[in-house]
Amino acid sequence: MDPHEHDISGRTTTAQPADGVATAASDADALADELGRIQLRSIDDRRLRARIETVVDQDAETIRLWYRLPHDAYAVEEFEKPIPWSDRFKFARVIEDLGYSPSSLGGIEGEEIVLERVDGEWRAEDPNRRFDDRVGIAGETGPIAGLGFGITVLYLLLLFVATAGAMNVVGALAAAFMLCFLTLLVAYLW
Repeated sequence: MDPHEHDISGRTTTAQPADGVATAASDADALADELGRIQLRSIDDRRLRARIETVVDQDAETIRLWYRLPHDAYAVEEFEKPIPWSDRFKFARVIEDLGYSPSSLGGIEGEEIVLERVDGEWRAEDPNRRFDDRVGIAGETGPIAGLGFGITVLYLLLLFVATAGAMNVVGALAAAFMLCFLTLLVAYLW
C-alpha cells in the first residue's frame, strides 16, 4: 500500500507504516462488491434502481418514502399527500406507475423503483417526465422531424406518380397528401 492516502476532502496525507508494512486493512473486496452492486443497478449517469423500504404517513399533508440504495444506504423523499387522489400529485403518479392503487399501498414496500439524481438528492423518477422524454416533448423535435423533409417530399412525389394514372391530378395529389399524413401519424405514434 502506498504511504500516501487520500482523505475524503481530496487532500493527500502521509503515513509511516510500522516496520515497513502497511497496517491498514484493505477495503478492496468490500468496495468491489459495493461498486459492483451500484453498477448493476445503474440505468444511466443520473438514474438507478432502488427498493422502497418503508412508507411513512408523516402528518396530515406529508408522506415519506424511504429508499434502500444499492450500496445499502438510505434516501428519503417527501411527497405531498394526494388529497383528492389525482395524477396532479407526483405521489399518485408514482404509485400508479408501480401498478398499485391507494387501497393496495402497503404492497409497494420492497418494490423496485427508478430514482434519479435531482439537486444532489435521490428522487423517484416522475412517470410524466419519463413519457415526455420518450415522445420528445421536452425540447426535441420528435420522430416526425427525424423522417426528414427530403424523404417526405420524395415520398409525396412517388405517391403522386403511382396514383396519377388512376385519377385526375387533383385526386392524385389529395391521395398522396392523405397517405403521407397517415404515414407520418403512424410514425409519430409508434
